[in-house]
Amino acid sequence: MMRRLLVALVALLAIGVVVLATWLHRSHGWHPLAAFTAALLLLLAVDTALLGTQFAFGAWFRSREASVRYGVRASLRAWGAEIVASLRTFLWAQIRYANTPLPSADDGPRPPVLLVHGYLCNRGVWRPFAQWLAARGHAVESVNLEPVFGTIDDYVPIVAEGVRRLRERTGRDRIAIVAHSMGGVVARAYLADAGTAAVCAVVTLGSPHAGTWLASSGCGRNASQLVPGCAWLSTLEARETPAARALFTTVWSPHDNIVMPQQAAQRLAGAEAIAVPGRGHLELAYDAEVWRIAAQAIDARCSTARG
Repeated sequence: MMRRLLVALVALLAIGVVVLATWLHRSHGWHPLAAFTAALLLLLAVDTALLGTQFAFGAWFRSREASVRYGVRASLRAWGAEIVASLRTFLWAQIRYANTPLPSADDGPRPPVLLVHGYLCNRGVWRPFAQWLAARGHAVESVNLEPVFGTIDDYVPIVAEGVRRLRERTGRDRIAIVAHSMGGVVARAYLADAGTAAVCAVVTLGSPHAGTWLASSGCGRNASQLVPGCAWLSTLEARETPAARALFTTVWSPHDNIVMPQQAAQRLAGAEAIAVPGRGHLELAYDAEVWRIAAQAIDARCSTARG
């Protein structure tokens, strides 16, 4: 479903670019190439402005809770990289790879990894990370969380099926989960239902464990379950065990442009927390340093579990 929505979006954007370029050419005498380039640049400017607005709100939240000042350079780095991440995610990766199995080293020696995406995403966002994991020797499985605007509870059986497939395919008793954004909360809900017998580690990237301020303006029942202080999050917290929380490593960015307030929302009591400044929300799924942190956490926790 997410792929179909993005195909429709890209089609509308393409039509808009053509209409604007045609108008510039016919009404104002612009050269066709110049008119087309200007229309594309306008599209880029809109994306840049929308993300810039998010980062501005994020800076305000960060100023209220952070004891560390990161400087303008880190903010600009996060903004620029997030522009690239948003374009590659929504205009390419999630259309091209939505229904394609990810790279995997099924006979690899390292712990198998289930990848769980976040809100308004699908498995396509994970392809670069999956290639890196496969080269490192991890078997990889993924899921598409649908319906796109359903409840988080709808996604728990999907994750359970992904865990089952990965264990069956590799013959391993326990696997690791890496989850981005809302996917980290889905992983928590899965563990609250299924327990920890099948999972040796969970790494969350930019997950709104305590909700996010932006969820109040989101679409869908899943967004309403990520509003800070909502009943659903409180119920989830009451269902969790210390053993489940101990499996988690939360990787979070003080420059996150979606999860706000950044530190309070992304930390999870009982879990290890690792900050990666200078990264935007989507970029966390693409960043090589974040990949290394996730892999180290998986190796450490799953090695302990085997011991």
